[in-house]
Amino acid sequence: MYKSIKTLFLAVFGLMLISGCDGLLDTEDTTSVSPETAQENIEGIEAILTSVYNRTQSEFRYGRELTLSPDILADNTEQHPVTSGRGDNYAVNAQGSHLSFWNTSYLTINEANYVIEGADIIEDVPQETRDRIKGEAYFQRGFAYFDLARSYGYEPGREVNGWDQSAIIRTEPTRDVSDADLRSRSSNVDVYDQAREDLEEAVSLLESDDRGVYFANYAAANALLARLHLYLENWDEAIDYADEAITASGLELIDTEEDIEEAFYEVPNPESIYEISIDPVEESLGSNDGLCPWTNPTHWFDIMPSQDLLDIYDADDYRNNWFAVHSDGYPYTLKWDCSTGPFDDNIPVVRLPEMYLIMAEAHAELDQITPALAALEEVQTARGLTPFVSADKDAIIDEVMVERRRELNFEGHRWFDLKRRAMDITKQEGAETVPYDDFRILPDLPSDEVDNNPNLEQNPGY
Repeated sequence: MYKSIKTLFLAVFGLMLISGCDGLLDTEDTTSVSPETAQENIEGIEAILTSVYNRTQSEFRYGRELTLSPDILADNTEQHPVTSGRGDNYAVNAQGSHLSFWNTSYLTINEANYVIEGADIIEDVPQETRDRIKGEAYFQRGFAYFDLARSYGYEPGREVNGWDQSAIIRTEPTRDVSDADLRSRSSNVDVYDQAREDLEEAVSLLESDDRGVYFANYAAANALLARLHLYLENWDEAIDYADEAITASGLELIDTEEDIEEAFYEVPNPESIYEISIDPVEESLGSNDGLCPWTNPTHWFDIMPSQDLLDIYDADDYRNNWFAVHSDGYPYTLKWDCSTGPFDDNIPVVRLPEMYLIMAEAHAELDQITPALAALEEVQTARGLTPFVSADKDAIIDEVMVERRRELNFEGHRWFDLKRRAMDITKQEGAETVPYDDFRILPDLPSDEVDNNPNLEQNPGY
């Protein structure tokens, strides 16, 4: 969707990755126009913003790494017995095999910083356009910082051995060597605060002007804030933002077996609050890197749903239709079935049922049993299940965690759900459980960044 506009961006804004400063140090290509020149008109700013969007669909963000890897790292998947090797090290949590998107995130952040700065200096642009551009950039910057915070550091209050380092915070563009100071990592509290502040700014700027489900929008900003506050265990805030996201989205849960079976073939998904649209002609990740090639029998088919995952579905659950069995006898997910192209699918990043499950968990944590069960019932009834009933807070939370597996598998949640609750990482059959205090809970930072920045400390154990 985005690359046709990104062509303009590449013509005016030559970014080259140089190691040693968070993947951010950029230099000007001899045939390009400077970033400052690109910031002087609306076309240049929009082109930079397009590149920000384009980076979210990279295999090093939601094109694969943050959508599929969290399930491979935990217990929602198994490796096909005949494997090309994709995901094998993730499946056993081999040292150094973990989420890896540090550099891609900082390129995203740097470009978002250019957009935020440029939106204030361009002339002859209506205020509503200026606000919309800034709102989308704040959304993407906050989104990137949230992903960095929840991956490269512990959640506040969940630290192991007092380790509270997280990501590097940069809120100004890095233009050249003089801007590329070698910074240390900020604390987990500070990085989560940065993500929260950015997303709150996006909410305020996008309330009256958004471009729909394929772009940063008001409902999606509220939804990410609900997710962020769930991770921080700010239960009241998680409920409020999830409720606002549901209302603002204007969506309803689909509730028939046929509609649920077809949901991931529809463009957009009928429950998407924010979705990445893939143009298979210009944006395909190809046969090696996308979600469909890794999980579908028509390609590599290395990653399968685990038997442990399949066993948690009742016979009446409509979501059984999200799985099929190949002629070789092994199951596969239909969520990523090359529905938009030979190797590609649109990627629903935030879907409506997650908001109800956030509300159910947060209400339960507050001992608000009736609204917790009501939110859980919304999802379970829509999926053909008899609603879960209990007066016990812990039993409800356990059921929500199971329901999140049923609903959100292969969408990048399982590893994070276990980590944010300081739980041991249960694994597929044949792999050992990873204790929460194991150093492999956190990924390693890119070695070239650590080697070239004396202020950048590596995560423990690496």
